[in-house]
Amino acid sequence: IAQPTLLEASLGALIMTFHKHTGSGDAKTLIKKELTNLIKAKLPNIAGKAGPEVGDLMTMLEQVADGSVNFKKYITLIGSLTCATVP
Repeated sequence: IAQPTLLEASLGALIMTFHKHTGSGDAKTLIKKELTNLIKAKLPNIAGKAGPEVGDLMTMLEQVADGSVNFKKYITLIGSLTCATVP
């Protein structure tokens, strides 16, 4: 099997990070506490003190106010943060 490209490895890291942090409830969603822990652990320089609050991110991502973020919403968040960091 060929070595994964950097982009392929990055996609795998996004998936693994999501699943690693979905621990206290539904394995297909992140609750606010889990999303907070993920952001603090994995994005401290992007969404740090000057970045948006987790509650604001949850509000932005939620179409239905169920207090959770599924994988599609998570990827939307990552994409939005990526766009915000491109000069």
